[in-house]
Amino acid sequence: MEIEFFTYDCTGCGKCVRHCPKGALKMVNNGTCRFVNIADRNVCIGCRKCEKLCPAKAIRILLNQY
Repeated sequence: MEIEFFTYDCTGCGKCVRHCPKGALKMVNNGTCRFVNIADRNVCIGCRKCEKLCPAKAIRILLNQY
């Protein structure tokens, strides 16, 4: 599984962080803006809640298909 972030599109709303059932995401404040980033890639279960809830479509979960 791969998690792609489009940080320039992120509005910093935090919906993805609040709704992640495993706490895999975090908000980062670089002094100018807030954007989403990965807190712990190993705990992500691929539920795609973050992707579905993001109003800016700033996250994409790519599930490996074999």
